Amino acid sequence: MKQFLIIGLGRFGRAVAEELADNGGQVIAVDTDMTLVDALRDRVAVAAQVDAVEPDVLKSLGADEVDAAVVAIGDDFAAQILAVAVLKEMDIETIVARASGDRERRILELAGATRIVTVEVETGQRVARSLLGRDVLDHFALGEGVSLVYWTADDRVVGKSLAECRLREDWNINLVAVRGAGQESLNVLPTPDHVFQAGDVLLLVGADARLSAFTK
Repeated sequence: MKQFLIIGLGRFGRAVAEELADNGGQVIAVDTDMTLVDALRDRVAVAAQVDAVEPDVLKSLGADEVDAAVVAIGDDFAAQILAVAVLKEMDIETIVARASGDRERRILELAGATRIVTVEVETGQRVARSLLGRDVLDHFALGEGVSLVYWTADDRVVGKSLAECRLREDWNINLVAVRGAGQESLNVLPTPDHVFQAGDVLLLVGADARLSAFTK
């Protein structure tokens, strides 16, 4: 089970926390506002009010063991920078932060953020889904419970042909295109004898439940 830390439980943070929890993630959710904490208490593994983002406080909640952290402090950019720096100090590998422009993006990257997002609830859900999937680089909802994901090839497909992988037969998902490692162009609708290589990125389309089962 993957573990996640969400700092800030406004619209964006709550959307991420709920999406992660609903898809089996173990979520630690913190905010300075007890009302926001209480609203999520029954939805996540840990919900706590914290007055300041400090390493000792976060470690006491188990935050130093998470796979990824999302900083969603909306109204206080200085606090967001501090939170990112603290998470970097704690050696958390994936740190997602929200920016409202290029200047904030550059500052957050310098502070240690590894991924920057810029919009609210829809992006929160998309980030959550990409974090939940193994080697999922991005996720796009197409509507009616169907999505497209960019997925990095793993040992289940590397060295095998498309026909051998039986993506449609066994998983009911479809391969739209392949981007070879280090390449910009896409191989759209590859033939059944196409052999996948390490580092390939596959564009897969299917029902959300099927994509989730395959990429976890």
